[in-house]
Amino acid sequence: MPDASGGPPHRSVALTDGAPPAGTVIEVRDEEWLVRNSHTVRPGEYLIRAVGASELVRGHEAVFLTSLDEPKVLLPEDTELKADLSPGFRRGRLLLEAVLRKTPLSQGEHGLALTDGYLLDRMDYQLRPAAKALANPLRPRLLIGDVVGLGKTLEIGVLLGELIRRGRGERIMVVTPAAVLEQFQHEMWTRFSIPLVRLDSAGIARIERKVPAGRNPFTYYQRVIVSIDMLRNSGRYESWLKDVRWDAVVIDESHNLINKGTDRRRVAELLSRQSDALILASATPHNGDMPAFTGLIRLLDPMAVKDPKKPEAEELRHVMLRRTKASREVKEQLADHWAPRGDSYPVRCPASELEERVFAEIAEHWLGGGQGAGDGAVGLVDGGEVKKRGKGSDHLFPYVLLKSFLSSHRALFTTVKSRLAERGAKLPEGQDRIEGPDTGAEGAVGEVASLLRLADLARAIERATVDELSASAGPSTASKLAGLVAELRRIGVRPGSSTRAVVFSERHETLKWLGAVLPPLLGWKTEKAAAAAVRTMFSGSASDAQQQELVDEFARAGTDVRVLLTGDGASEGVNLHRQCHHLLHWDLPWSLIRVEQRNGRIDRYGQVHEPEFRAMLLTTAVDRALDDTTVAEKVMAREHKVHSILGAVEAATVENDWELEEKRLMESLFQGEPPEQAVAGLETAPEALDAAPGSAGPDRPVEQQLYGEFGTDGPGYEYAAEGGDFSGLDGFSDDDLGFEDGHDDLLDDLESPSEAADDDGGAGHGSAATSGDGPPGSARADADPDTGPIPLHHELRLFADRSSYVTAGLEELADVEAFHLETAVDGEDLSFRTPEDLADRLDVLPPGYLREQNIAARVKLTFSRDHGADALKRARESKGSLSLWPDVHYVGELHPVIEWITDKVLVQFGRRQALVLQVDRELVPEPVFLMQGVWSNAEGRPTAVGWFAVDRLAAGTPRVRHIIRETHDQEQAADPGLVSLAELGIDPGKPMDDHFGPSDPATLQPLVPAAVDATRKAMGALRSVADARVDAPLREYGTEVARWQQEELPGTETGKRREERASQADLLRETAERLRTTGDPMVRVLAVLEPSS
Repeated sequence: MPDASGGPPHRSVALTDGAPPAGTVIEVRDEEWLVRNSHTVRPGEYLIRAVGASELVRGHEAVFLTSLDEPKVLLPEDTELKADLSPGFRRGRLLLEAVLRKTPLSQGEHGLALTDGYLLDRMDYQLRPAAKALANPLRPRLLIGDVVGLGKTLEIGVLLGELIRRGRGERIMVVTPAAVLEQFQHEMWTRFSIPLVRLDSAGIARIERKVPAGRNPFTYYQRVIVSIDMLRNSGRYESWLKDVRWDAVVIDESHNLINKGTDRRRVAELLSRQSDALILASATPHNGDMPAFTGLIRLLDPMAVKDPKKPEAEELRHVMLRRTKASREVKEQLADHWAPRGDSYPVRCPASELEERVFAEIAEHWLGGGQGAGDGAVGLVDGGEVKKRGKGSDHLFPYVLLKSFLSSHRALFTTVKSRLAERGAKLPEGQDRIEGPDTGAEGAVGEVASLLRLADLARAIERATVDELSASAGPSTASKLAGLVAELRRIGVRPGSSTRAVVFSERHETLKWLGAVLPPLLGWKTEKAAAAAVRTMFSGSASDAQQQELVDEFARAGTDVRVLLTGDGASEGVNLHRQCHHLLHWDLPWSLIRVEQRNGRIDRYGQVHEPEFRAMLLTTAVDRALDDTTVAEKVMAREHKVHSILGAVEAATVENDWELEEKRLMESLFQGEPPEQAVAGLETAPEALDAAPGSAGPDRPVEQQLYGEFGTDGPGYEYAAEGGDFSGLDGFSDDDLGFEDGHDDLLDDLESPSEAADDDGGAGHGSAATSGDGPPGSARADADPDTGPIPLHHELRLFADRSSYVTAGLEELADVEAFHLETAVDGEDLSFRTPEDLADRLDVLPPGYLREQNIAARVKLTFSRDHGADALKRARESKGSLSLWPDVHYVGELHPVIEWITDKVLVQFGRRQALVLQVDRELVPEPVFLMQGVWSNAEGRPTAVGWFAVDRLAAGTPRVRHIIRETHDQEQAADPGLVSLAELGIDPGKPMDDHFGPSDPATLQPLVPAAVDATRKAMGALRSVADARVDAPLREYGTEVARWQQEELPGTETGKRREERASQADLLRETAERLRTTGDPMVRVLAVLEPSS
């Protein structure tokens, strides 16, 4: 119970790092709430579904928008420790179990977790579709094409259950023919404990009587089943569907969707756009019309098929699975049961006479006469003394100076002026402007003299250019300006043309100058026309609203803007591709990442024309001088090559930051490396560019392959056939916790095979595993979900089985809430009076079933598979049965009673409280903090989860160990980085001893901050796991999307189809971005194990 007395003061922080993950405790409107799930509505705004945790709102469900409310996350360092005084430490164990159950599995966890939580005989082939769908790094999407009788409905139920366990199944829509609505609904409830609201015409009418007039019925219930015919026959249903997003959509009998242009197909296309997971099921998915079939495949993956008339088998395997009775796995298990991006063009601009003088000055006085760097490089100081360059950033200034000139004479002047001020030689008023008089270098020596000469040369270029423009002559002194004008004219930028271009520059001074001189040179003579046609976006000084207004203007075809001048502030996150496919680099960053970021403004999803890139390159004839061909041109060429092969330069770069890339390149030049080698040094593995994807496949035509077994021979079959461990997270040590340099070890462990998994998900069996994402010794990276052992994930549990958990939960709730449940236990059967809030949850079941079984008054449960099967048989075969719905509910892992108890238990505990449990001193000689850490994505779903035991805090040398369910072998038992529940004295298979003596949480309270800090450090290692399992596959997927978007479309009428492709690509990109890890890890103190007194 929340307790306001005692304990540390509670601090809180506002949400700043993304949507809060499930299980986070927040403050809203002076009350406490437990986050059930959350997702991003738009950048910086989140929708949070929560249940009340404090007295006034306890049990109340609410939805918060962060733009309207101001949720605050409570700090784990302020967790208050309280003694668990319940019998056998029941309350503490319930809380731990509830947190374990409430925390979704991480996005990177592909192992099936609920295989023992359903009322069905386990057959691996029926689990295979779920394993295959979950292996998709972006969205679980699959066509299940098994022949009639193999149990596609059961396969769908398994997959939906796994999605729910991952927090990706809150909103589910199942679409079936009207004739099988109740059958499907029945299977989902009786086999998988998944209640679906049936929205047939009667169901819709019932809902409309409950909700306000005009409210969308699809927003009233979270999980529904509906007829495809109802959706296609009413325009209002379709309009409602456009306003709702679904975590998962299932369309049964999907062969009815094949014909493009039909009402059914239109609904399917809409649902495909509005859903995350999409599952299609049909025994006859391919009707012989290949374009029609590939259209169905594209509902699952728009990128899957290049040529709809001639798809390759490899294009279909990842989204389709089909087995027949003759399939080896099926036959064995049923024996007893029946069964293109554009080019990058360099535009070379030979330097004018004045520009050559600048090159000569820089080469002679700043770059050691072109000798390179290293021991031969010298730097000038006042007084003419020569010194060897040091290791500070100042030794790279010559390259900064050079790059400023390669941008423009105005940028050079600004750099020179700043450097002079730093050297105590600030230019006097009047001479500090480029339009001012020459200063001369008389009396100056060394660096200052050279800087003054460069300032005067910049003024000379300025005066000459002004004179040329005033005389209406073409610019010649500023050679890059002349080249830019010519290039813009060549691609068609002029008054009366719709052609648009983006021009990037690194320097503010350059952008300002180009904005002034370009319009008249391109034909816009009046001030008004010039201001409208050539716009400049100063990302550093303009407000967000101004920038967005300009971006919006550039994206609309009806505006007058034709040239957008912008800096690198717009190279990240700004879409400039709607009306533009020409990008010009006025100056080039010395960074592969930054060049790609720039190019990505027009080379992105939604681009309907082949994007073209040009770079203005200033060249020189000065001996041994560095110009744009020395570095910039090589960077551009290298970026183009890397991107064309790998799809994204980040896949090959050493650094992940453009500034670090530039510094690395400058340092390489300073050390005397040739420019080619310096540019190549930006990559981790240049040899990757020579890699070519292999191809292999059966000789049979794909049409024939689709009719037989298909999708079961993907990559990794050889490994999987030999056996591999898919069970959990074994084989790691203290070094892998990543406090210093364990991240590489951690990633190495991803590749380490170990033993195969047990098929029993019970708490007391199976291989050693955690419920989280500690450094694994598994073969996940190589595992093939199509064949071999089923990938499994065994979760941590504090109770031996669901029955023990529910019984203990009811006992605890009866004590703290004064329930009068009239509980009756008969072996593995349980019944009790239905509390009002539980009845509300069960109200989604068919009204006739609720009335028939009087469920609102008393609920009857069984934890026995045999009893559950008998209840189904009675309903099916008993003469007195009124329906196929059983009189006893089988309690699977997802049953609403389990969820109800879990939520009730969690709300019993106050703001940032953790219970202290006493365990045998022989097992735990000093206090052990049980901790949870969660990395999440933008939708608030975990990408990596850690469960830790932290001790040795009093000594100031914290030890962090990953908690596993049980040790599986001697090697694990000896691993110092692992600790089992039994070793901690909380063995789920044994009742805990009652209290040994009085507990004193106050003595443990000072250790809380240290435990939190140690956990945060451990979470740093798990960030690498999240990157390897979640972010890296998503980046690779993004590469494929970019490549697909630029591919040529077959046929001649490509305009509309290119637009459709761009729209689909945008959706895929946005989805991938939402799924990537973001923000800081959530850390939580769960409990403290105190040695017995």
